[in-house]
Amino acid sequence: MLTHIRQVRSTRSGWVRFGLPPSRKGRTAIVTDSSASIPAELLTHPLARGLRQVPMPVMVGEQIHAEGTAELMRELPLALAAGTAVRTSRPSPGSFSAVYQELAESGFEQVISVHISGQLSGTVEAARLAGRDALIPVTVVDSHLSGFALGTVVLDAVISAGFGMAPEQLLEDVDEATQEAGVFFTVPNLDQLRRGGRIGTLAGLLGTLLHVKPVLTLDNGIVSLVDRPRTSARATERLVELTQEFVSGSEGRGERIAVHGFGNEPAAHELAGRLQSLSAMPVPVIRLPAVLAAHLGLGALGVTLNPVAPAQRPHQPRAVPSS
Repeated sequence: MLTHIRQVRSTRSGWVRFGLPPSRKGRTAIVTDSSASIPAELLTHPLARGLRQVPMPVMVGEQIHAEGTAELMRELPLALAAGTAVRTSRPSPGSFSAVYQELAESGFEQVISVHISGQLSGTVEAARLAGRDALIPVTVVDSHLSGFALGTVVLDAVISAGFGMAPEQLLEDVDEATQEAGVFFTVPNLDQLRRGGRIGTLAGLLGTLLHVKPVLTLDNGIVSLVDRPRTSARATERLVELTQEFVSGSEGRGERIAVHGFGNEPAAHELAGRLQSLSAMPVPVIRLPAVLAAHLGLGALGVTLNPVAPAQRPHQPRAVPSS
């Protein structure tokens, strides 16, 4: 992301080029939810003052936790291992209203609110309800994504907004980026997805998936089956193969790859090492946020792919038509 910032800055002139962002007046703020998996260190970057990440509630047993608390990250793995009921909920419209009001009072003049797939959560609808009564215009976008595939789209938008891109162009870029992103993941079993009702088109296949390690994707925001290998090793191999196919089909634009894991850090780092040669940037390993881990379970592995941002792509001279 710092590389992206430097490259965007190099295309600008005047005081923006020297790292001084424009005043907040007239600028666009970006809002997302905690499913975007944005690491805490990125949230503290100076350009992130135009970013808000609304936490999504997670209920462990009868106790409700907010995403990101130390208590939740301690309790969740134990609950998943013990089979304790774990549920999630959308943020309340009031949570979004408070964020939109704070941004308006801080001098931002519009908000683009980009969220987890509406097929997986009611978060988009909560944001829309809050946006209707906001003090400044709020445009809500259903990304049809989750995890750091969503997070990367959001961070790109934050950087562009921080350097003064017009809202119309921001929305166009966000829409294009969400359509070009990819998500692949594997889970030890479908128990957590089934309990949470997030299995989409897999409902009719449950009986045939009991003894496999399913490899899944998000297809237009819906969890869909890609393959049904019988071992974890083969499931990981399929993640590598699917990533290779995705990169090969991306017309040479370059892809930024990230790996998710939960309760399996060595396996996640090993997968990241295998994918590094396919990525245009270093491959980060990002722990699944609690709201996603609650549905995927211990041992889940995921790969997210986002095209290299336009400012980071190699310059390709325009062809000169022959006379």
